[in-house]
Formats: sequence, C-alpha cells, structure tokens
Amino acid sequence: MTGAVLVGFDALAPAFGTTWLVLCTVCTLGGLAAFEWQRRTVAPPRPGPASTVTRLRDDTPAVVNMLANDATVTAAGLRATVIDLAARGWLRVLPPDDDDELARVRPAAQANQGDALRPHERLVLQHVIARFTADRAIPARYLAVDIRGSWWRRFAGLVAAEARDTGLVTRRWRLSDLAAPVALGVLAAVCWILGIRSGSDTAVIDSVERRIIAGVLLIGIVVLAVRVVSVLLQPLSTHTNMGAGVLQEWLAVRQRLDQAGFGDLAPSAQEIGDRRLAYATAMCVAEGAAVELPLAREDHFRAWSTVGGRARLVRVTYPVRPGFGLAPLTAMAVGIVMFLVGLRFHSWTDGVARGDGFSWIYDQFPDLDWLIADIATGLTILSFAPILLGLWLAVAGIVDVFRSVERTGVVVRARRPVEVSGLPRRFRRFLDRDRYRVYVAIDDGSSDTITAWRATERTAVPQGARATVKATSVLGCVRSATPVGHRLDV
Repeated sequence: MTGAVLVGFDALAPAFGTTWLVLCTVCTLGGLAAFEWQRRTVAPPRPGPASTVTRLRDDTPAVVNMLANDATVTAAGLRATVIDLAARGWLRVLPPDDDDELARVRPAAQANQGDALRPHERLVLQHVIARFTADRAIPARYLAVDIRGSWWRRFAGLVAAEARDTGLVTRRWRLSDLAAPVALGVLAAVCWILGIRSGSDTAVIDSVERRIIAGVLLIGIVVLAVRVVSVLLQPLSTHTNMGAGVLQEWLAVRQRLDQAGFGDLAPSAQEIGDRRLAYATAMCVAEGAAVELPLAREDHFRAWSTVGGRARLVRVTYPVRPGFGLAPLTAMAVGIVMFLVGLRFHSWTDGVARGDGFSWIYDQFPDLDWLIADIATGLTILSFAPILLGLWLAVAGIVDVFRSVERTGVVVRARRPVEVSGLPRRFRRFLDRDRYRVYVAIDDGSSDTITAWRATERTAVPQGARATVKATSVLGCVRSATPVGHRLDV
C-alpha cells in the first residue's frame, strides 16, 4: 500500500493548475447536474385515471402491474400472475391449513381449450410444477423468490419484452438523453488530464488542498461515467404515449375494483373464470392476496398509498449520507471530537512532512528522510477526512438539536438498511450486524416522493400502521413515534 501511495505521489508531482481546476470543477458538476436533470425528465409519467373506459383490454396482469408501477415489475406482478393462472384453470389456489395463514397452490388441468400461455406465464407455471413433487398442494412459502435473483430477472425481462412488443413501453434512456452528461464528462476528463500535465512542479505538502480537490473531481468523473454506463446496460423502461393512455384506463378500472371490495378478498375464494382479483392484485389493491401469497418482497422504492383521499404511487428514497440516523447530541459530540482530533493530527503530520516535527526519527534514519516525509504527507492528506466528516456531523447535530419535522400518516415502507443498501450482500451484513435499525417512510399526502427516516427498536413502527412520527430535519433520526389508533364506541 505504501508503495502504491508513493507511486501516486510521483505521478502527481506536478500540482494541478488553478485554471484547469476551475474548468474541471464546472464541467464535473455540470455533468452530474445534467444527468440528474435528465433522470427526472425521462422518469415514467404519473397520469390520472381516465373518466370513462369503453373496452377492457386483454393485457396480462403482469403487464398491467408494470404499467401501474413506473414501468417496473413488482412482486404484485408475480402474485397476480399466479392468481390469473388459477382463474384460467392452470393452477388451483387452496385455502390455508388450520395451522398456517398462507394459501396452497397446485397445478390443475382445467384451462379452456385454446388458452395459450405467454412466456412469463409459462415460466410461473413451470416454477410451480417444479416444486410439485408429491400429490399435495404447495404452501406459498415454498414458491417465494428473491427479487435480486436470476429467476426474478428472467421473469421481469419476459414481462418487459411483452410490454414492448405490444407498444406500451420503450427504453427509458436514449443516446440523445445522455449527450449533455457525456459531453460534459469528457470535457471534465480532458481538463483533469491537462491540469495534471500543465501543472508546475510543487512539493506535495505545499499543494495538498489542490491535490485533494483534484482527487475528488476524479471520483466525480468516475461516478458520472459509472452512472451513464449503468443506465445503458440496465433495461429500464418508460411508457409510450399509447402506454400512458392505456395506464389511464387501467387506473380507472383500479378505482372500480377498489370500490367493489377486492381489497380483502382472498385468492383461495375466487371462482374459475373471474380474472378481476388478478388485475386488482396487479395494481396493488388486493391486500388479502398479499397476505395469503407472499411470493416476493414488495418493491422497496415504490408504494401505493391512499393518504390524501386518492390512490397514488409514491417513490421512497433511503438517504445514505454520513451520520444519517444519529441522534443530534451524539452527532454533535462525535463530530466535535473528530474535528478537533483531525485538526491536531493534521497539524502534527504537516509539521513532520515539512521536517519541523518528529526530528528525532529523521536523525535516526537520515537515509530514509524521503520515505518518512512521503508517509507523513500521505497521512496529512488522510487527515482531511475526519476534519470534514467531523465538521459535517457537528453542524448537522447542532441544527438538529433545534429543528424537527413531524408527519402524521401511514408507514408505506419499513425496511432494514441491509435490504436497501447498494453494497454487496457480504458488506451489508457486516455493516448492519446485530444493531436494530430500520427505515420508516411516512406518507402524509403532501408529496409523491418520500424520504425515509431511520428509527431504532424503541421508535420503530410496523409497515401499514398509521402514526405520528417526529424526526430530526438533517440526519433523519426518529425522535418519537406514536401509533394513531381508532377509538371504538361500545
């Protein structure tokens, strides 16, 4: 590691030119801002329900699920497909056993002649048949799949392919949408390279700040490149004009199904030939079906909510900024200590790198004075991390001591950090360990985008409950949570 650091110092011996530094900063920030603006521009539309529905389309429930959930297949799409196959006679959904609350599923041979299966429906039927090893119905728990696994990716891909073939969705990102972010990113990279080549030879310790800024800009350029490549490789979709119109019709159908009482209807109680429950499930109306057939975890980032008097799809974000979830006094105390320790450590390493401190080690090893100076310089650069992080925590903690945000609404999502983190599974488990932390997203009807807060075991609220939650404004630490019940008149 020391050798790699030293090689880096040698390669970056010319200090970054100020002009190129400013130009690189402008281009990098502009590229990231342009990408974020385009990301919001290409986001799937959120139309309202149509006023009338002339003819019910023959779209499969999984495709309807994709249309109703930001052009993304969710767990409700798999559940709706199972229920639809049962309504068409390919499967049978049986009531739970006496000691279980989950429905049971088994293959059947009652489909109407000429009823052909779509590729994603055939995949679901094969998924059930593969687990039917005895002449007994399969409990729903044995049919559950991981939404991050290969089977789910195949299922979602087949549904998306069918929606594209019918002209309802298309690729979300086009090359023209990425023209501005890519151009600015390329300019930023060119400015960064020219800044290195045209810089003057300056001792590293005398230009630490400029080198740190250059390193941060390089990270920003790499992040922009990764985001651009990821949207090109990921099969994200959005609605076509035709798809947006079809979605409006299905949303009108959703309203009727909700008013007809399909929310609490169990899938084991449906009749052969009645596909209404499948469509209600696809559009996240049928809560009873979600209880009896928990085949996959619901989407972490999207949820249907009726808070505010109308059904709407809300997006949920889970912040990962440093210190998110810390109590204000804890953040303030930790931040002040980190800041002061970082300053003291920076002062000491800076003096050692310049030869003004730790002189006895220079006298002890005069032939290695260059190595000692380089190591001290590297530690000087690293000392900025606790300084900046401590400053952020201290300021955020001080603000949060005096400011709080309160919401009264429904908990639309409650997720452990390991479930929503983008890190590899092994690292996520290590970071979370045995600590109980949970994100809670409270929908009070004021916005279609909800920022989740971090709660502990003492302040956690179960998903689906109505509660009044108070949290800090910057670090999102839940101060208090009070479930809101209903008083029964006896």
